[in-house]
Order: sequence, then structure tokens, then C-alpha cells
Amino acid sequence: MYKNYKIWLFFGAALIFLYLSVGKYEEFSIKKSISACVLAKSKIKKDLSPQEARKVCELEIKQNK
Repeated sequence: MYKNYKIWLFFGAALIFLYLSVGKYEEFSIKKSISACVLAKSKIKKDLSPQEARKVCELEIKQNK
């Protein structure tokens, strides 16, 4: 009976930590996706400035989210 409480406590703590870490790493992931998109757009379209590419990529990624 006591072992079951340890397992449930472990799962509860793991869920709390996962929930808290999602917010932190979600923003990091979005920034990395935008950076990769800007590089790709800049290489594909030579006449597109990095600022314009960033705006286009932010709109595309936020629409897909």
C-alpha cells in the first residue's frame, strides 16, 4: 500500500514539472522555428530583406500554431 503512494507522488510531481517546463520551452521552440524560417526564406528569395522575412515567418508560424 505504501509503495503505491510513492508511485502516485512521483507521477504527480512529474506531471507538475512537465506542465511548468512546457511554457518555458515552447517560446524557445517558436523562436528557433522563426530563425530557421528566416534563413530559408532569405536564401530562397534573394530580394527579401531579413526584416520582411521575419514578419512573413512569424505570420506563417503563428497561423499554424
